[in-house]
Amino acid sequence: MKKAWLFIFCTLYWLNAQADIILVPFQGSATPTVYWEKPESKGVLIFMPGGSGSFNLTKKSNPQPFWVLRSLFQSTTPKGDFDLVVMDSDSTLEGNFGDPWFRLAARRSSDHIDRMKSTIEFYKKKTQKPVYLIGHSNGAVSIAEFLNQSPGNQKMVAGLIFSGSRNETEVKQSLDIPILVMHHQNDPNRWTRFPDAEKLFDKVKNSNQSSTVMSIVKGGQDEGGDPSHSGRHMYAGAVDEAAGLVDNFLSSLK
Repeated sequence: MKKAWLFIFCTLYWLNAQADIILVPFQGSATPTVYWEKPESKGVLIFMPGGSGSFNLTKKSNPQPFWVLRSLFQSTTPKGDFDLVVMDSDSTLEGNFGDPWFRLAARRSSDHIDRMKSTIEFYKKKTQKPVYLIGHSNGAVSIAEFLNQSPGNQKMVAGLIFSGSRNETEVKQSLDIPILVMHHQNDPNRWTRFPDAEKLFDKVKNSNQSSTVMSIVKGGQDEGGDPSHSGRHMYAGAVDEAAGLVDNFLSSLK
């Protein structure tokens, strides 16, 4: 009977995760973040969103984990062993300058990268746990530029995940950190082509003294919408599969 009540309690907890809205101090301003704590977690996974990077999550009432994060958080397997953080932005990180390189300029800016660093340090201090980063689509550019800013930045985190990465994602530093490159084998988005993800993986593997893994999402389907924001690029119908690949990678680091 006690086990049944425990199961019901855990189910209700995971279906309605209590969010902490935390404004991380940064140079006289603040970086909006949402934090979901998992009991007895072993680390913190910080998500760098794609698109504009600005979703006003901190203005919502008790926001819930979404996308792959939801599957990770609700799982009772080892992939539930991580607190989750979403690093939001008060302003868009996607310029309207035509050329893709210039459209991503904000992702390469010192302001954005320094906000990432202050957010990482904040949650390392708050939780006293190792921090991992996952960036999807444009968010993968943020992670690459975090690495490119300084060779010392990679020492701040315990592992990195490039998910559905932009074609322009490029790592220029020598590396010594576990890295996962995850991509859908049939991603239809012209800005996130699978062959470019393979090139990213090959380059990272050649410059990385630590483990470099490529995991391929195979299931799911397209949905008829903008392929930049839906369908296989977003692992539609295959979110649990993608979460399992993330879990396998993170579990291998423990």
